[in-house]
Amino acid sequence: MHILIIGSANADYVIHADRLPRIGETLPGRDFSVNIGGKGLNQAIAVRRLGGNAAFLGAVGNDMNGAMLLRAMQDNQVLFEGVCTEKASTGMAMITVVQGDNCILLHPGANACLTREMLSEKRQLIESAAAVILQLEIPIETVCAAIQMAHAAHVPVFLNPAPAAPLPEDIYPLVDYFIPNEHEAAVLSGTQADTEEGCRENIRLFREKGVKNVLITRGEKGCAWHMEDAIRFCPAVKTRAVDTTSAGDTFVGALCVQLCRGRTLEEAVPYACRAAAITVSRKGAAASIPFAEEV
Repeated sequence: MHILIIGSANADYVIHADRLPRIGETLPGRDFSVNIGGKGLNQAIAVRRLGGNAAFLGAVGNDMNGAMLLRAMQDNQVLFEGVCTEKASTGMAMITVVQGDNCILLHPGANACLTREMLSEKRQLIESAAAVILQLEIPIETVCAAIQMAHAAHVPVFLNPAPAAPLPEDIYPLVDYFIPNEHEAAVLSGTQADTEEGCRENIRLFREKGVKNVLITRGEKGCAWHMEDAIRFCPAVKTRAVDTTSAGDTFVGALCVQLCRGRTLEEAVPYACRAAAITVSRKGAAASIPFAEEV
């Protein structure tokens, strides 16, 4: 069975710098590159490299960047189930990397063309999936429609609410695995999540909303999650951070593959943390995602 990733595909324009420029200031950068990216496509590649059968439902433009992304899917054996549209250019992210961390400006482009109507045409693909993974770089109404379709078909839903945006309250109970980072959790809950106590409170709040499983990724601090009513903290693997882009996407893909193979959360979470640690030790978005044998 396939794991279906519904989401964004972007061309990432990446530049490294010693610090971020102030308003009106120009700074020299280095190591400029154009890479494949987008949270949806990153997660699809993570699923495939880590041993799952990945199908990707998204939209790209009929342009040079779109062609690059389609080649990347073919090279990574990700089945493309989306559209190549003339209505918009391929999505684009402008990424500045400073001392291993990143700041991102996003232009959705063709990603905004992924509509509820398109999902209806792919209903069989959703209903036959082993799991459905979603993020928030496509229209919220499309995300909600996909969650409703998957839930109705008893297909596990993995939601990575990034970038953070308000969600309808009736969507939370339909989510099987809710995977924000500390910042996203805080935005959605209104409660800081950058401490262990903050993570505990956020997990409690999201479970009260009806989410079945909550996992908060914490960067170099690892991951907070729960088993029944016990809050667990899994430390990150120590590594030198070169570029944190797509670390969270690697975590989500790794977690989903392991759970679809019948592993427990107790087994899957440390595995996903190890996979993410390899990702941050390398430059690039999709290019930094490891293969299963490396993990």
